[in-house]
Amino acid sequence: MLTQEQRASLEIARQILESQRQQTQEQISRLNSDIREFNTSIDRITKTLEPDPTSAPPTSTRPTSDKYAFMSVRWAILDLLSSSKPMNTAEIADALSASGVRTKAANFANNVSAVLSTNMKEQHDEVRQLPGGLWELTENGKRAIEHIRVTSKFRASTRGRSARF
Repeated sequence: MLTQEQRASLEIARQILESQRQQTQEQISRLNSDIREFNTSIDRITKTLEPDPTSAPPTSTRPTSDKYAFMSVRWAILDLLSSSKPMNTAEIADALSASGVRTKAANFANNVSAVLSTNMKEQHDEVRQLPGGLWELTENGKRAIEHIRVTSKFRASTRGRSARF
């Protein structure tokens, strides 16, 4: 049978071990984040030095002003950010509107903000927000638009046919 003093010592040892485990988990999380950032940097440098001609967006036969007319806001944002520098929410909303996205929203920028922060950032990890409120694609976002571009729905939407999203 354990004495009260032995139980107290064991409890202190357990608390120390749990604290060390928590610190180790936090350190692993930071290291994973550093590794992701490092891999992203490597990908950017590689693409800058050795551009992949097959990753260029397909050319559309429709005028630029209608480019996103038959596309979901999410797909349009992915396509837009894949071929542009990071942009803020208002710039994205303006570019989508200028490229054919139609909306009944009183403030389309609010709609774009919701898609970016809830759907694309939190649910799919496709975008990240940079300092100054600029948005850019993550590796998930780049892979997503590469996959989306080869689908029949995307090809139909770029040829001016409505596709179900």
